[in-house]
Amino acid sequence: MCGSAIKKVVKSVTGILGMDAPKAPKPPKAPDPAPTAVDAGVSAAREDERRRRAAAAGQSSTILTGAGGLTESASTGRKTLLGA
Repeated sequence: MCGSAIKKVVKSVTGILGMDAPKAPKPPKAPDPAPTAVDAGVSAAREDERRRRAAAAGQSSTILTGAGGLTESASTGRKTLLGA
């Protein structure tokens, strides 16, 4: 009860002395989002391109040699400690 009375007194005193807090300006209205119509052909082409790139990336990560195959002889020596 006492708190609300104090707030009223402070508000009236600050109003009389001209110490009111300045009002913040209203923010501008946000622009309306532009409508985006996606053509079915464009989305299908985009999906096909994504699949093609994914397939190509997967294939190149598993092929470790070129078209000529290995050009070095295989290392058939015994393994040593720590691979040295």
